[in-house]
Amino acid sequence: MTTSPVAHGSFILERSYEASPSRVFAAWADPDLKARWFIGPDDWMPVRRELDLRVGGQELLQGRFAKSGRETLFTARYHDIVKGERLVYVYDMHTAGKLHSTSLATVEMRPRGAGTQLVFTEQVAFLDGTDGREGTASRERGTAAHLDRIGRALREAS
Repeated sequence: MTTSPVAHGSFILERSYEASPSRVFAAWADPDLKARWFIGPDDWMPVRRELDLRVGGQELLQGRFAKSGRETLFTARYHDIVKGERLVYVYDMHTAGKLHSTSLATVEMRPRGAGTQLVFTEQVAFLDGTDGREGTASRERGTAAHLDRIGRALREAS
């Protein structure tokens, strides 16, 4: 049996929102609000969703692509939470029943005028043979789409 090499990547994304840090934090903490932005691509449908936002708490998002039937599974554990300021969590991504990657994610929410500057930092280890550059670029694009949807969800919820 051949073991796939580990490929590493990291990226930082920033977004400005016209909402207070406490409202931006709520986009991560409120299960109904998070379900509006933490989703997969167009062909993807959620199957199961759980959120226990506390230190040591876990999050789960399982979904399936309609056309292929391929499943994805996101499982996270929260390590540090400062309400309205910061989240630090480690998460695993499984694709088609296999561990794809493990990541450390840090979300920082900083007051900026009447709004919030969000800084998202991710360090990822791809464990299934995924090329580090391609995998990191894909993960960054997906995360950027999530962060853009947060802005829309916050505007719609106000």
